[in-house]
Amino acid sequence: MRIKKYEASDMKEAIKMIKKDFGTEAIILHSRTISKGGLFGLFAHDIVEVMAGVDINIMDGDKPIISPVTTMHKGGELMPITSSLEKKVTSLSKEMDDIKETLQIIVKKVVNSPHPMISHKLIPYYKILERTGMGEDTIIGILQEIETNFKGVELENSDRILSYIKHKVVQLLKVPTPLDFTKPGTKRLVALVGPTGVGKTTTIAKMAANFSLIQKKEVALITIDTFRIAAIEQLRDYANIIGIPMEVVFTLDDFTRALRRFKTADLILIDTAGRSPKNNEQILDLKKFLRSNYIDTHLVLSATAKPQDIMSTIKRYESLGGDKVIFTKLDETDSCGVMVDVVDKLNRQLTYITTGQNVPDDFEVADAQRIADLMFEGIIV
Repeated sequence: MRIKKYEASDMKEAIKMIKKDFGTEAIILHSRTISKGGLFGLFAHDIVEVMAGVDINIMDGDKPIISPVTTMHKGGELMPITSSLEKKVTSLSKEMDDIKETLQIIVKKVVNSPHPMISHKLIPYYKILERTGMGEDTIIGILQEIETNFKGVELENSDRILSYIKHKVVQLLKVPTPLDFTKPGTKRLVALVGPTGVGKTTTIAKMAANFSLIQKKEVALITIDTFRIAAIEQLRDYANIIGIPMEVVFTLDDFTRALRRFKTADLILIDTAGRSPKNNEQILDLKKFLRSNYIDTHLVLSATAKPQDIMSTIKRYESLGGDKVIFTKLDETDSCGVMVDVVDKLNRQLTYITTGQNVPDDFEVADAQRIADLMFEGIIV
């Protein structure tokens, strides 16, 4: 391989220089922005330094690139012609030096960075984002944007970089999709599903209290969680305190009758039994109750769960339909970055979050800015 180093005002100019020397088969091995010129560090300007190369065959057609040694007659003596060989050796030596420098740069980058595509100046931000629970692909994408948009001393401005990261997180989380009652006469039928231990019953009580006591909607509760007597009694206590009706159903006929009873309600909330995300039969058992297109299904997930478990749970609950997600227990973890991947990678819509046990207070719309603030609360670089 032939390798050459280029310096240019920008990458576009560098690519032109590379194409001129090596053609379109050239490969860019390394690039970086450096400061050059000026006096005592003043008035310096940024340039792009690029290391590029191209594969070559040591044989040019049928002819070796190093000319065979010939002789000439000078002063009656035969002398070898070595100038061509010396040029080739000098050129080869320079190429080897360039290869050595490139390898040193690459090795240094790999050793000092958690990812070879990230500048060493961005390592602290990589570690911060990693601690939030955000996926590596998302982290790398954000940091590569920063490396593209921030030049020279801008990479030293931690406040600005953190602000950029938070702004990007807000963009990735998108706009939440809470229940909409803006149109007069709107009625909603909402079911909460999810694995055991995520806080569905408490969350449904918070929703009921919020819409009944604060938003002044007519709310009713239905529970098909007949496996846990304690959960039924807990929800009944909440219903009595809030002052709303509740029905416990065991069969599809019971479910139909309950829906008819509450037909005047603005919002009917359906509590379901916790299911193991690994038990497909249990999940499909819910489908007979939730098969109506009028039922808006929200998957409830705990922000304290492992990111890989959250992703697996979402995929296993896909059979129930719906793309809306509620995250609970944000007050119990500093690693809620997985929410970004849930929205961005799995194309789910965030509706609500919970941030404590208080009913109805610790229940709010999943505002992207609010989530970003919680993710980076107390972060100092």
